[in-house]
Amino acid sequence: MLVGTIALLNLGLLVVILRRWQELEVVRRRDDFVAQGPQPGDRLPEFAATAISGRTVTQDDFRSGGLLLGVFSHDCPSCVDKVPVFAEQAERIRESGGRVMALLMGAEAGESGLTAALIGPADEIVPEPEASPLFKALRVPGYPTILTYQGGVLAATSAVARQPVPAAS
Repeated sequence: MLVGTIALLNLGLLVVILRRWQELEVVRRRDDFVAQGPQPGDRLPEFAATAISGRTVTQDDFRSGGLLLGVFSHDCPSCVDKVPVFAEQAERIRESGGRVMALLMGAEAGESGLTAALIGPADEIVPEPEASPLFKALRVPGYPTILTYQGGVLAATSAVARQPVPAAS
């Protein structure tokens, strides 16, 4: 009886320790999240992409002035939560003469509800597969990520407040 009780207590303690370990791992990943991706001072990568408007956009369209670049995934719950924050930042960028682009990752990105939500805040919405050269050049480790460029140079980056959805490598 005593051995059984000790074994059950031991098992309970093990479960508590494993859960705490998982919580600490989530915090560590979140802290490393920003360090893994693009860093202030990085240049806007060379790209040419087709927006949902049918217009071809390139890095030259955004080299001067400010650019707010939101990188979202069509199947990311955190991305939907971040749209109002993105819209507020977009308004500030436009007031200072900048432009706003949303990069929406995934095969079904063009038809998603997230695309509809981004139509107002973004000047250009570009649906791209995760294997695209633009996505790889940006080095975005998770969704959503919002990048602020000034004169073609990354000035600031913001990641989600809760656990980001990892991007495919």
